[in-house]
Amino acid sequence: MTDGPYDDGLTLTALVDGAVDGLLLLSPTGFILRANDSAAGLFGTTTEQLRRRHLGELVPRTGWEPGFVAKAISAGGIVSRPCDLEGERKVLLSARAITTRSGGQRFVVVTVRDITGIEALVGRINQSTTRSTDRWSELRSGRLSENDAGSVIAESAALRAVKDRALEFASVDSPVLLVGETGTGKNVIARMIHRASRRATGSLREVNCGAIPTGLMESELFGYARGAFTGADARGKAGVVELAHNGTLLLDEIGDLPQPLQVKLLTFLESGEIWPVGSSKPKHVDVRVIAATNANLTEMVTQGGFRKDLFYRLNVLIITVPPLRERPEDIPPLVEMMLRTLERRVGKRAQLSSDALALLLRYPFPGNVRELWNLVERLVVCAKNETVDVPDLPLDVVESSLAVGEPAEPASLKQLVKKLEARIVRDALTRYGTQSKAAKHLGVGQATIARKARLYEIGTALARQSASE
Repeated sequence: MTDGPYDDGLTLTALVDGAVDGLLLLSPTGFILRANDSAAGLFGTTTEQLRRRHLGELVPRTGWEPGFVAKAISAGGIVSRPCDLEGERKVLLSARAITTRSGGQRFVVVTVRDITGIEALVGRINQSTTRSTDRWSELRSGRLSENDAGSVIAESAALRAVKDRALEFASVDSPVLLVGETGTGKNVIARMIHRASRRATGSLREVNCGAIPTGLMESELFGYARGAFTGADARGKAGVVELAHNGTLLLDEIGDLPQPLQVKLLTFLESGEIWPVGSSKPKHVDVRVIAATNANLTEMVTQGGFRKDLFYRLNVLIITVPPLRERPEDIPPLVEMMLRTLERRVGKRAQLSSDALALLLRYPFPGNVRELWNLVERLVVCAKNETVDVPDLPLDVVESSLAVGEPAEPASLKQLVKKLEARIVRDALTRYGTQSKAAKHLGVGQATIARKARLYEIGTALARQSASE
């Protein structure tokens, strides 16, 4: 039984205006055609004032991508992006393109959801997790950030997308495969997944599959029964898989796992049972597995270096962590965090000049975050002044930074490199007085400094300057 006939137009209006989430109807070019009251409230304006404005005007801080609407149209599904609004509020924009049945007109429907509370909740989860006692070594290797072991510094859109995907995967127990170059911070992502999951109260155990000798790997992973072999502990020993019960197991460099153990790992993933070395019966273990690698597992499968069935078992939820050179927006906050951490640990305050930071933004960082850590630590420890400037940077960093800089004419780029190199050598010789000390400071041989000084006539110039003084 129904309450009687309703006007379809009024029903649709009530449905749109009564929605808790903000709703926007956009033209294919991104201009707002209609908005409900919730959307107006989130953006701090009225529905009338929203009309005919471009969506990009409403998200002036971070998260907006110029091609967001175009991606929604071309993707054929839902495209989501987190964005920051004024007043420290964060929203999730979810866009989907629709085509009307009559007339075939194309529109884009955007849902605006306030996720500020969710971000705070994840932060509290991260803060409540027990911190590692070896925090400093993990910080230096780029595996942790300053504020919390599970947090991720993500100013770039690329890493924000990775972070959002990781938090999405944290809600399920399926295996996760983290792919990326060495030093990109795959361990950071793995820890964030663990600490945002229901297994956060359990332990996170990590094993580097390439760092343990093959003969010891099986007992390290699966443990052994008492009397399993000569020299074994008489009481037996639990492996890291068993120690991770009700928690998470991170298998780093999974591509280096020996093939015989790939079979045992596959058995565990499919049955949840492990067979300790020398044991006559299995043990049931409840563990969520995260694997990480910088290798091309697809190519390894083709070449026979990695089992196809294990690859398909791990290749369920995939996250590709981009290298640092593809997300230079993350470098300034990373450097700032590293400087603050080093100030506490080393006892020296330092900051980078704008010119030095600009060069680091151009440097490709083949070692990614780990290389950035080592570079910043070197600069702080060796710094003679509180401000680290261009002459304090290693010559190879300066030259590489200029080589991958913005397009320029070959002649002008070459001249720029020479001019900057001459300035660095001159400043180092002026500051330290001798070629050997200047070479030590710049991290090159004395012969290199001597050759550069002759090339740029720096010794002659310094002598003339001394004579005039």
